[in-house]
Amino acid sequence: MHVRPLASASVLGLFLACGDATQTTSEAGDPSGPASTGGMTTGIVIPPTSSTTGSTSAAVTSEGPEKYDLPPSDTEEDPVGCGAVDVLFVVDNSKSMAQYQAALADAFPQFVDAMIDNLPKGVDLHVGITTTDFYCTGPGQACCPDNCPVGNTQCQIGTTPEEVETIDEYYVPPTSGDNGANGAQGRLFVHDGMAYFGINTNADPAPLKAWFTGAATAAGEQGSSLEMPVAAAAYATSTTNAGANEGFLRDKDAVLLVFFLTNDPDASVEVLSTYTAMVREAKADCGGDACILTAGLLKKCVPAENQKLWQFMKAFGEEPIWGDIEDKAGYVEVVGEALAATLGDACIHIPIG
Repeated sequence: MHVRPLASASVLGLFLACGDATQTTSEAGDPSGPASTGGMTTGIVIPPTSSTTGSTSAAVTSEGPEKYDLPPSDTEEDPVGCGAVDVLFVVDNSKSMAQYQAALADAFPQFVDAMIDNLPKGVDLHVGITTTDFYCTGPGQACCPDNCPVGNTQCQIGTTPEEVETIDEYYVPPTSGDNGANGAQGRLFVHDGMAYFGINTNADPAPLKAWFTGAATAAGEQGSSLEMPVAAAAYATSTTNAGANEGFLRDKDAVLLVFFLTNDPDASVEVLSTYTAMVREAKADCGGDACILTAGLLKKCVPAENQKLWQFMKAFGEEPIWGDIEDKAGYVEVVGEALAATLGDACIHIPIG
């Protein structure tokens, strides 16, 4: 367990391959992630929260972090808070992901309980899933779930100009047209006839738990093995997918949480600033970075080598909350109480109006 300081509870950060030839030095980001100083970080990174109306922190014990004591949300001196929360899960749907999807599904009910406990009453909650695939065109169509033409070695992908050029051939953004694959190109994954699940925090969460646990595993393993989670997160917020994702994302007075589940490095083709600009534009009326939270379960080498995935995670504020995807026993802690409490604190303290 590692705890890193968080300067402001209203601003958090959350995920380019090391050799992305399109990345400029100015976009390289801060290499000083949780695993970039000395040895590899293990376990989970959970920043304590703070606020202008009082301080909050999570005590870390041998049993895990205690519940956060959140400040009151209805003080006259600080009339702030969100009316809505949108949670986007970016789920890797390449081959070998079944065990991780199942572990996320198992942890999700406890995440819902913790999130609802920590969010203000009466908040309107949306939960959706998109996948990391930008190439498959649908069941039985051309794809590469087994072996795409570019593999990853020691958590790097696309390290030569030739490899980068090849990856570009397997990147079909929604601006080039809808390829028809469910949950691809930043579109929300439709499960049980719903592109996302909407619920009020005052309501019984059981239907949300049932929908998500089914959707997380239904995402499957037939996606491209050139995973592009950063592009997926960005295009899920883009006006390019406004029709497919209609109603999911709110802007003013709404917190957006992007949560990544992936066990490979990111192969997204465009430069980092292209993707971060999409997300910021979608949250401009809310206050930009103050309304964007990010987190994830990923390979430890992603922050250690400061890949595009990690740069994206850090782009919106302070140190992200993240855990080792191989530590399935720790999923509840990452996806559960610590993350939900931070989400609740950010929801209380975003500016209104």
